[in-house]
Amino acid sequence: MTEPDDRSRILLAHTALSRRSVLGLGASALAMGLLRCSPKPPRALRISGSNTVYFFARDLAVAYAQTHRDVMFRITGDGTSRGIKFAGEGDIQGLAMDFTNRNKIEIPTRAGEVPHSRNGEPMDIGLSSRQLFRSETEAYSAMVATTFAYDGIAVVTHRGTTVPNLSLMQLRQIYSGMITNWSMVGGPSAPIVVIARDALSGTAEAWGELVMNGLPVMSQMNVSMAADVPMAVASTPNSIAYLSLAQIDPAMMNPVSIENVMPTVEQLSMGRYPIRRPFVFVTGGPPTVLQRDYIDFAFSPAGRAVIEALEAVVAVRMT
Repeated sequence: MTEPDDRSRILLAHTALSRRSVLGLGASALAMGLLRCSPKPPRALRISGSNTVYFFARDLAVAYAQTHRDVMFRITGDGTSRGIKFAGEGDIQGLAMDFTNRNKIEIPTRAGEVPHSRNGEPMDIGLSSRQLFRSETEAYSAMVATTFAYDGIAVVTHRGTTVPNLSLMQLRQIYSGMITNWSMVGGPSAPIVVIARDALSGTAEAWGELVMNGLPVMSQMNVSMAADVPMAVASTPNSIAYLSLAQIDPAMMNPVSIENVMPTVEQLSMGRYPIRRPFVFVTGGPPTVLQRDYIDFAFSPAGRAVIEALEAVVAVRMT
């Protein structure tokens, strides 16, 4: 076979180079196309805190995720004090609660699931069912708190116990052990069984501030989870308990009027019900774009509908 001359060699080399260039450009275009077709990396919000506010954060997240399918949530109820601490420090440290508790929700997307919590994991938003303490705002000076709703702490009794009304003074005396029989406040002749929340509960801390005026609580039963309070009072004769207004179930308990005002959304919205506390989102510093978008959702028409369905009052947004 005849060897190609110099001109033929140059033409063959140019043709081979052109083919490689075309293949290279094709591979680059294919890679760019794959990148464009790949789903956006998932965004995550890890939220922890008040067992009571958990239910509101959960339902807000479910509604929010309907139009933000790239956002994953893990929301847990670990107590107000923990939620503030986790948000202030930016991660979960010193967690002493098993995350198999019932107050947990994970909203995965097609991109995957948010893993279970563990010490050292980042924390985005804390949940509080009370005003932040001065010690907390001093410890976490960059923290931003946003009140998104107001709740009433309702007082309820076992279905077999009926009392006409209780004053704040009488509640203080019952929970400090000064009043021990229902007959002393117009009820039946029976010993009062006092049910309270545990010390890490924001509801218990709000109760201490709004009702007890510094007096210690003397209770026969402490309940750690907000969701367990209705069953505790329903199954304990002669008992009294406090819980979120949203947890009132007349089939399981008797709501009690306080200072002649019944615990209702209407009375709460008019400022008449005396035991009122805020629901608060907290972030360790100025919220990120995603954190702010979720928090702002609580004030939107869709968010307001979620909050009102759970029988709380949406806060007025201050601009």
